[in-house]
Amino acid sequence: MSDDVNDRLRDKTMQIVSLNQRVEALQAQLSGSQRRCAQFTERISELETALEERNNEIQLLTSELSRAKGALDSMGREMQEIRAQQSQQMGKRQSEPDESVKGELELAQMTIERLREDLKKFSAAANSVVNGEEGSVESLRQILLEIGDPKFRILNLVLSQKTARVDEIASTFLMDVSRVNQIVDALQAAGEVEIQDGSTIIPARKYRETAVPKEEWAKLEPLDVFARLEEFVGKTDDNTTLANAIETVVEILEQKLARSGALMFQMRKTADAWRKQSQNVEELHYTVREWRARAQALG
Repeated sequence: MSDDVNDRLRDKTMQIVSLNQRVEALQAQLSGSQRRCAQFTERISELETALEERNNEIQLLTSELSRAKGALDSMGREMQEIRAQQSQQMGKRQSEPDESVKGELELAQMTIERLREDLKKFSAAANSVVNGEEGSVESLRQILLEIGDPKFRILNLVLSQKTARVDEIASTFLMDVSRVNQIVDALQAAGEVEIQDGSTIIPARKYRETAVPKEEWAKLEPLDVFARLEEFVGKTDDNTTLANAIETVVEILEQKLARSGALMFQMRKTADAWRKQSQNVEELHYTVREWRARAQALG
């Protein structure tokens, strides 16, 4: 009787040991699966970020190539006009001394040669962009600033500097202020720029606004969200865009951070201030870092 009880106890003990071993094995598998899942999630986030950057780069290239096409068309028209003028002048000057006609022809030939050289520069820069060479977009932008249609040269200057005064543009491109005003008015009518205070030119809202990738940021840890927000602040100074970005971060974090009511209130207050008018971007950088430190303290 006693031996039977001992045998049963021994069997039960062995079964329990076996079950414990199986549980440990399953826990090890689960831990490995969780690690792999975390790795996959991180990799997916990296791929989504890379895809967003690629899409932004494609949009930039599309915009640059569109302006480049306009510059090329302008150069073609200029060459046609020169040749037409050359033909007209030849007809009018047949009776004039040969030296005068020769001077006209030499001047026209020099202009045509300059345009040909400009066209070669532009073609080389455009090919570099198409081939995806590093720094090719910036090189193309510089070429457009040097040789493009005045309208596109002015637009590129405004886009690169984010703001420019009419007198500064006139001085840069050696143009009359009246001519600059005429071109700027045309750019404003086309929705490419905006005029502030009558003489300050800024890019149109479509260039200033940048949307926050909310779905992507929602997958990040709170501290990483603040890091992305700080990077975003460095990309734009548009007050509406920055206000929207801060409000989006509030929507993401108020469910992730416990005891964060005071922090969320301050962030909403900052967003409201930016929505009403532009603030100091450099101060906003420091403010975002303070928010991140407070979030870290909240755990």
